[in-house]
Amino acid sequence: MEQALYISRIEKLTYFTDDFSRLYFGQEFCERLMPSEKQLGQAISFARNNGIGFTFVTPYVTNRGLERLEDLIGYVGRHAPESEIVFNDWGVFQFLHLEARGLTPVLGRLLNKTKRGPRIMHIIDKVPEETRAFYQGSNLDVPEACRFLRRQGIFRVEYDNALQGTRFAGTPGDIHKSLYMPYAFVSSSRFCLTACCDDPEQSDYVGIIPCGRECRSYTFTLFNPVMGLPLIRRGNTVFFLNERIPDSVSNGDVDRIVIQPEIPV
Repeated sequence: MEQALYISRIEKLTYFTDDFSRLYFGQEFCERLMPSEKQLGQAISFARNNGIGFTFVTPYVTNRGLERLEDLIGYVGRHAPESEIVFNDWGVFQFLHLEARGLTPVLGRLLNKTKRGPRIMHIIDKVPEETRAFYQGSNLDVPEACRFLRRQGIFRVEYDNALQGTRFAGTPGDIHKSLYMPYAFVSSSRFCLTACCDDPEQSDYVGIIPCGRECRSYTFTLFNPVMGLPLIRRGNTVFFLNERIPDSVSNGDVDRIVIQPEIPV
């Protein structure tokens, strides 16, 4: 079982231990938080100096964000051509497919359509077995989806640690699975309620607006009895904490655990 450390900020390299054989570095949820080329180079150098694999994690992007991301991916291709690129935007994959074919594409967890909402735990034990299996599955239970991934050279998919468990029976074994722990994301949007949250003069101004990366300073815990557990808002994304190790790990369905010591924002 491979263990990877996932960080979104270079100063979090202090979490690295000899238990990890791969470094995930980057940002899944906001193009404004993508690392600089200098920070990316530091992460690549750290991985190389410690003899571990490197995976660059990328977000969904606007056209403007894509232009910057193309430069970063190009940097990875020049300095660490054996690396993986986790993509969470099909436009980013198109660039990889056309312009960065030497890098290894990995389908990100934002494109893996599992059922993530915690409310599902109110019904999961009350529904028929077939319905339970549906809620534990994903879009990769569809054979044509897996055939598409193979044709595109995609042989690894990232998964969240869903509260209801995850069923991999519909996904063939040659498509490898990574499981993110302990934080699972529920939803994400370019609309960020954290932007300008500490500026009283901006209290009535919400939208997709300029920000000061307030998400790096503030975390909000959301409580609602319908959810069954606290939700965590960090920037434009909502998460929950699930530290339970699922059966899929002991069953051998997952061959990589991606550890997030902090919420990766």
